[in-house]
This record gives sequence, structure tokens and C-alpha cells, in this order.
Amino acid sequence: MSVLESGPVARERMASPGEMLSARTWAAYAAAAYARAGRPGARRTVTIAGMRQIAMVNFDLLMEFELTVLPDGMPPYPAAAQQLVSPRQARQLRPGLTLDASVDPSNPDAIWLRLESLAAQ
Repeated sequence: MSVLESGPVARERMASPGEMLSARTWAAYAAAAYARAGRPGARRTVTIAGMRQIAMVNFDLLMEFELTVLPDGMPPYPAAAQQLVSPRQARQLRPGLTLDASVDPSNPDAIWLRLESLAAQ
């Protein structure tokens, strides 16, 4: 008999990575897949208003970001996103930091932070 079969508490603590990712995270991953498929979506500038770690998946951190999206020619709007980041990238992120992001034009809440822009800062 395994620990998972004998211990309901252990079973609750052993959530799969898929169970830890919320609908916003899946929306962000969909935006990234959309970009990889050659349809990059809308490039936007975002500013991090707040952030917190909500889980670990393998050695990466699942972070939740409160963002201000700055669309060209339109008023800024608040948004939230969840994304896996490496520990190295997490050390570079802070409130007030401005980054590039991809936003799905059909779903403005699907935001993927383009963390490669951290290297340029």
C-alpha cells in the first residue's frame, strides 16, 4: 500500500502541477502557444503592480502578477496573470518593473510576460 493510498492528507498535499494551474495560467499558456504558432497576438507593455509566489512546479516558481496593461492609444487597464518563472528570473522581477507582453486579441485577460526582455534591462 502506497502513502497516497493510506494517507488522505498526503493525497491532498500532492496536487499535480495541472491542478495547481488556474484558468488564468492556462489562458496565458494559450497566449504563448498562439505566439509560437506564428500568431504573436498583440505586443503590449505591462507594468508589474504586485506579485507573489503561489506554488513551485519542479524547480520553477508559479508566480501571480497584478499588472497594468498599457495598450497603444487606449487607457491602461488592470489585469492579473500567472506564469512559471525560473528562480533567476524571479530575482529580477519587482513591482514597478515594465516588461513586454503578448496579449491574445480575442481575450485581453490572456497575458504572457515576455521574460526574455529582462536581459535587456
